[in-house]
Amino acid sequence: MPDTKRPPRKHLTVGEAQAIAEDLRHGRRDRIVDVRLPEGFQLQVGAMRGVSIVNSQLWLTVGGGMFRGGLMEDCTFIDVDLDPLTVHKAEMRSNTFERVAFGLQAMAGIDDTVIDGGSFRDCRLVDFGFRKTRFSHVSVAGGRLDRVRFASCGFVDARLETNLRDVTFAGCDFDATDLSGSDVVDVSFDVWRSTGLRLPSRRTGFFVTPAAATEALATVPDLSGAFRDRVSAGLIRAGHDLVAVSERFLMNALGAGPTEAAALVDALFPHRLESLDQVARDQHAAAR
Repeated sequence: MPDTKRPPRKHLTVGEAQAIAEDLRHGRRDRIVDVRLPEGFQLQVGAMRGVSIVNSQLWLTVGGGMFRGGLMEDCTFIDVDLDPLTVHKAEMRSNTFERVAFGLQAMAGIDDTVIDGGSFRDCRLVDFGFRKTRFSHVSVAGGRLDRVRFASCGFVDARLETNLRDVTFAGCDFDATDLSGSDVVDVSFDVWRSTGLRLPSRRTGFFVTPAAATEALATVPDLSGAFRDRVSAGLIRAGHDLVAVSERFLMNALGAGPTEAAALVDALFPHRLESLDQVARDQHAAAR
């Protein structure tokens, strides 16, 4: 997602790309600007410190060997297409990503990694996966996440104010984390382990439990049988513990008309959740 005001990216040869890779591996280069690495060339490094990459497109892989983890520290990425970015068993400390695209052309992911500090501003993540990754003191502002899955991840003092579309949090834990500033469509939570998470609670996108959806659905008489069946299958019996609801989701994913979507959102909105703590309290009360 390059800034159109920037100069065009120079297409590098394989030899030029290999020279950059060698410089990075030996700490001889701290800046990569206005380049596009050859298609299929994987820039693989064990450690990056203080490197600035601007207006460039590359396939970057960061990871350690058998006895030492990888490291990305104090690096800056501005107007970069990381297609893809692959990180495995590494530490990412105090890095800045601004107007960076992750995975627009190739699927990518971050696995078994600690992301400590740093920020993602106006970034785009598509078909991206995070697995066994811990986010600590991380800020995500602006941009958009499409078809992103967080599996067995941890969030501590993290803040997400972004657009989430088709995003799943599965088996994650949350401590002092804030999602309330995000716009959510087709977002779900499954089997969380701790509940320190503030949720969005605007009418344009909020969370409910399947039980609350069942209760609300029974109070809305003027819905077609076909739409009721789709709500039951796609919202109530889909197997999620918590789902995001909006008129856009009901129309685009479940085929509601505008009137049906508005009526059901009106019925669901009083059941909105403001935090995962609220779900835990309700479950505890029901169990007594």
